[in-house]
Formats: sequence, C-alpha cells, structure tokens
Amino acid sequence: MPDRIDPCLALLKPKPPKGSQWAFEVKWDGYRLAVHIEPSGVRILTRGGHDWTDRFPAIAAEARRLPVATAILDGEAVVFDEPAGGEEAIRLSEEIEADGDVLLCIACEHGLEGIIAKDRNSTYRSGRGGEWLKIKCIQSDGFAIVGYEKSTASFGGIGRLLLAARKGDELVYVGGVGTGFNERSAADLREQMDKLIIAKPAIDTGRKRNAVFVRPELVAEIEYRAWTHDGKLRHASYKGLREEQDTAAVYAVDLALKAG
Repeated sequence: MPDRIDPCLALLKPKPPKGSQWAFEVKWDGYRLAVHIEPSGVRILTRGGHDWTDRFPAIAAEARRLPVATAILDGEAVVFDEPAGGEEAIRLSEEIEADGDVLLCIACEHGLEGIIAKDRNSTYRSGRGGEWLKIKCIQSDGFAIVGYEKSTASFGGIGRLLLAARKGDELVYVGGVGTGFNERSAADLREQMDKLIIAKPAIDTGRKRNAVFVRPELVAEIEYRAWTHDGKLRHASYKGLREEQDTAAVYAVDLALKAG
C-alpha cells in the first residue's frame, strides 16, 4: 500500500460530454479526502497529504467497519443541509442515469455546484488527464472590457460593463455585466477605464445608449451560469480585474458552445 497517491482531478469543461462511455454523478461541494484502510489502521488524508484522521472520527469509524482488508477510498467530505439521521458516514456517490445536459440543468435548479462525468473506459490515474470532467453551474473566466454604459444610479457611474471574448485572432462581443460591484471596486475600475477611452468601439457591440468605449486592455474575472443561444453570458457577475501575474487570459469562444 502506498503512503499516499495523488488524486485523479476533474478537468473543467463548459458543457457535458456526449457519448455512452460517460457516466454522470453529482459534483459534491465539500473537502476532498482519501481514506486509507490497512491492517494497521485507518488514515484520512487531505489532497495535500495532511493526516486529518482525528478531524473525521465518524468517517474513520465507518471505514474500520467496511469488509475490506486494504483499500483507498477517494471521496468528498460534505455536510448536508438537513441531518441524515441514522445514515452511514460513508456513502457511494451513485451514477445517475440521465442525459448530461438534463442532469446539469436539474443540478443547477437545486442549487448544487454541478456534475462530474467519468469515462467508463478509463482507469484511475493521478492528475488532470481528462478521464474525469467537471461541469459547473457557475463558471468563471476572464473577459476583455471593451467599454461601459454610464449610469448615475450605480457605483462609479458604471451601469454595465461591455465584455468580449476571443474568437481566433479577434474579439467578439459576449454581452455585459451590471452586478458584483461595490463602491471601491467600481471607483478603481472607472479610474483605470477612463485612461483607456477611445472614440469608436474596438468591436461591434450593437447599438448602446450612454456608452463609453475603451481599449480592450483590461481583463475582468466574470462568474456566469451559462450562455444564451446567441452567444451572450447569462447571469453574469463581476468579481474583479485579473492581474498579469494571474494569467490575464481572455476566454476563447467555443463555436459549438455558442451554437448550442
């Protein structure tokens, strides 16, 4: 038995994969743990290899009762909204027989984090090799700021940021975001944008009222839930500016995603 193994990590994808080789599960929002069961005892390790056995006595006790001599269980420690009285401390995350797109919609409607897809033909491998995929209800990516719509009723006078994504070597308009600002973040953002004002928009944003256009040099971190059918962000929220040292990359549009 190895002292520890690096976990298999799920690769983030914007939409569920197609094909019968993919099995789907709920993506649990908890703390990743590995439970090592050996004749010498039970150890519960964090993703980074720290021994947290003492912090999860119920899981450790349940692991000792399992009818196995040696095993390594990879799982997520979660707390349910309602007490699961009498439920076992270790439960199998069941495969759900459903179309990936339908399951994702249901998961999001119930306030879950998303879903996991696992390749039935793969084996468990450490690292992020693509055998497991994660599709989140709330996604986060970087988008270029190409302007803003003015508003006297909003922080910093910013009614809505105008955003763009990469499409090949060009930028394309992907809609706007008008939430997520506070007084300080909006004031800082407005100060930086006002240094980049240009007379004409860098890309076609459609007809906009009270719009100020800027050179697309600032990259905003945006959380969003989905894409509309015409390629615009849905339920977007501003989280801050990406710094160069944080890899201020602009999201590349997936043509199949926009078409779907």
